[in-house]
Amino acid sequence: MMASWIDVLSFLTVTSLFVGTILGVVFTTKRLSAAAQHTKESLQHKGISISDKGMSIKTSKRFDRENYVDATQRGVIKVLDASNFHPSTRSISDSQHDIKSKSSSNLLSADGAAHSEKIFGIRRTHSGASK
Repeated sequence: MMASWIDVLSFLTVTSLFVGTILGVVFTTKRLSAAAQHTKESLQHKGISISDKGMSIKTSKRFDRENYVDATQRGVIKVLDASNFHPSTRSISDSQHDIKSKSSSNLLSADGAAHSEKIFGIRRTHSGASK
């Protein structure tokens, strides 16, 4: 028995759909790979290297120990300056509050019941037992 022209046409249609799908996937994969490679090269020209081991950034500046220590000290000074309240920036009500707080904490400290200190502008009270 011989296949009819409809059977041959159906076979060719299904086969062309499978081959077309496979070629489409291969073409899309190659385009994505080329785009990723182009992006990788573009980033490498900017000083960013990406590999299977990770990412590295090339800088033009080298720090030795002295530069590192200086930068750390500047950072610490900035943090300390930002955390302390300067007398010229306080209002009158704040200074009156401090006077009351200090006198009450002095009484408590004299009894040994609590110790009060100011950390980053926030008043903390500690019991005498935790010293």
